[in-house]
Amino acid sequence: MPLYRFLLHAGQCPAAVCLWCVLSLSACGASSASQNIAAENARPRLAASLQDNKGAPPSSYGAARPVPAGSAAVCWLPLVQRLQQDSAAPPDVLRYFALLPEYSPSPMGAKIRELFTSAFMRKAKPPTEGIKPPPLRIYRNVVTQANMDKCREFLATNKLFFDAVEKKHPVPREVLVSLLFVETRLGTFLGNENAFWSLACIAAADTPDSVRAGLGDLPITAQHDAWLQGKLADKSAWAYKELRALLAFCSLYNLDPHAIPGSVYGAIGLCQFMPSNLAPYAEDGDGDGVINLFSAGDAIFSAAHYLSKHGWKSGAGVAAQRLVLKRYNNLAIYANTILALAESLRTGIVQTGPPDSPKIKAAAGAGKKRAAKPGAAKKAKEQPGKQTKKQ
Repeated sequence: MPLYRFLLHAGQCPAAVCLWCVLSLSACGASSASQNIAAENARPRLAASLQDNKGAPPSSYGAARPVPAGSAAVCWLPLVQRLQQDSAAPPDVLRYFALLPEYSPSPMGAKIRELFTSAFMRKAKPPTEGIKPPPLRIYRNVVTQANMDKCREFLATNKLFFDAVEKKHPVPREVLVSLLFVETRLGTFLGNENAFWSLACIAAADTPDSVRAGLGDLPITAQHDAWLQGKLADKSAWAYKELRALLAFCSLYNLDPHAIPGSVYGAIGLCQFMPSNLAPYAEDGDGDGVINLFSAGDAIFSAAHYLSKHGWKSGAGVAAQRLVLKRYNNLAIYANTILALAESLRTGIVQTGPPDSPKIKAAAGAGKKRAAKPGAAKKAKEQPGKQTKKQ
């Protein structure tokens, strides 16, 4: 056991800002062995920190509770010091880290595996010149009758919010409820991680040694070191900005960051906002004086505000709507699924693609032709003698 851990466990180290520890460490998990220990221990401790809210309604997540003014685990001290020196961070950051589970390389490891696979392991796409464009795909298991029924129930339950939001923002309720369904299944799946812990882990993982234990069997070698260092610097800086925004938000509204669930990359609420989007786009839709994205009213208004600020216009075509939805999530299949589910809710018919997909447009065109000739069927019935020659 390293000396600083022996002193800590023996009760001889105050576990606050111990000068010896700060000078000797860049983060806990400085060795692969300690990283593995942290990775093994973090998830059970994280689950325990969220246990108080298990089964609670979404609006209760993040509710204020006393946070002891203790000191952070040694592994977080460099990050705490950086936040304490940052004028944009809340002044009481140390108390938030007092209950935080130890660092794990897993969150950053997941991101690096994703980026490495995309950059080095996927086969190059063949040239597309002269080839028909790929179909506008959707998540077919999302656009179903059962899910349409869930969306309709959510629309009915929150009718007052949807009526009010359509008066303020130009985004139709069918699009908003479809977005919330794709993001969190209308608040029934809010993520398995604690947003605070996930962002802190990614922010602290700024060197190759700090993340290697989270890379698994990824075939990353010395020739990838420059690439890896660049990605770590980029993603840890991004996570630091998001972490700072989350803690500032929690300080403003007296929320407990340990009780806020989120995605592995720190998105929170029914609408899965990244914390840096809270200040510019989150709205108090239910009028209680507090912005809480685990509240349906606040999530509905906030998502509508985000889309309207990124270019959603009344009467815009499907292609323009897709571009705005891709500002929320850049995957085309994500935007197409929301558009298809929204159209399904409008028409009452389960769609197999977004409204501008060739099959959907062809079916719509055929329906218009039939509707334009309402007497055709009646005329055919009045002329029974007109049959094919071969009986």
